[in-house]
Amino acid sequence: AGFAWFTINYRLAPKYPFPACIEDVESAIRWVKAHAAEYKADPQRIALIGESAGGQLVSLAGVRAKEDTRVAAVVPFYAPHDMELRVKQSPSMPTWVAPLFGVKELNDAAWQALHDASPINHVRPGLPPYLLIHGTQDDKVPFEQSLRFQEKMKAAGNTCDLITIEGGRHGMGGWEKLDPGFKEKLVAWLLKKLS
Repeated sequence: AGFAWFTINYRLAPKYPFPACIEDVESAIRWVKAHAAEYKADPQRIALIGESAGGQLVSLAGVRAKEDTRVAAVVPFYAPHDMELRVKQSPSMPTWVAPLFGVKELNDAAWQALHDASPINHVRPGLPPYLLIHGTQDDKVPFEQSLRFQEKMKAAGNTCDLITIEGGRHGMGGWEKLDPGFKEKLVAWLLKKLS
């Protein structure tokens, strides 16, 4: 589609608990901006795209952005936007909570970390446009996560579009049969928002 792509790596838990992962994404944004000319890229037209945990990170980077980490668009695929809600909906503490946040129980510090890591809690006016992409049959990150985030973004006056993959599960496997044009929709959205 004519885009320059950069793949971002970030430190992983449990060796590097939160917020190491989001700090690495923000550091990568600054690096891409500083080196954009070398790759014939426009630092004013950067879009972040991520899936699942990567979707949560790009979404969080978008809502936390300062001038040096602000981007032009954000595309989270099936992202957990409200980690507090995900934990509250679980019958017990999910296995990912302890290593990601370095906690052993759901105490005040753990709930604060979950709050801080949830993009939905940082929504404010003036954010870049978002395109959420999510399947309705996601058994890992409920489709409701995207609906609730979109509602809050729009209430704050932000652009937040949603591509719904009817019957889509977590991950893009099988999506081509359910919605053969979803990739073209993504590219068209990016071309429009980054023009």
